[in-house]
Amino acid sequence: MRRSSPGIPGAFTPSPIDLRIARMRTFLLAATARTTRDADHLLHRLADVLPLPEGAYALTHPVADPEPRLALCLAVAEDVADAVEGRLRAAGEEPTDLPEGPAVRRAVVFPGWRALTGSLTLGELFAGTAIARAEALGGVVPPEDAVLDTRGHVRPEWRDGELLLRLMPVRGGGYVPFEIPDPHPCCGTHEGGTTEV
Repeated sequence: MRRSSPGIPGAFTPSPIDLRIARMRTFLLAATARTTRDADHLLHRLADVLPLPEGAYALTHPVADPEPRLALCLAVAEDVADAVEGRLRAAGEEPTDLPEGPAVRRAVVFPGWRALTGSLTLGELFAGTAIARAEALGGVVPPEDAVLDTRGHVRPEWRDGELLLRLMPVRGGGYVPFEIPDPHPCCGTHEGGTTEV
């Protein structure tokens, strides 16, 4: 999954959680959101209030019944799932298990997300976060030394048990995330380790 060679000294070796997100327990939350901005705010706030354990994921996926909106879910390791469920219920949430769900979800909180500010290479992105792959328009796979300008807004897809970040090329040979950040954040800044709710 990670594009590092095991024989290279210092190569990144993913943890079991990074290797297979699908092994985790996923909770569908009762709360929903109409926009990605609102969904991001709710999930960031929940991540801080609970707080979510290391290695947790907070995700969104679209639903259409009875009206178009974004459903919210949390994925946590099995050994902490009961504790997280208890915290959710104490906070007034009514989580339900989501053993099977959409193959593609949008990740808002994931291992390493707080450090994603400024620019870095894709190799550094893979080594420091749970993002396993990056793909540009047309299915092009950029090299690991390609530079990514995060714009303080990185929302990879949870696809088939791993995180995929979709990119757009920019002038000068670098890349930016495909999802454009909202120019009017709902509250403070949640990126790069500073979260105000």
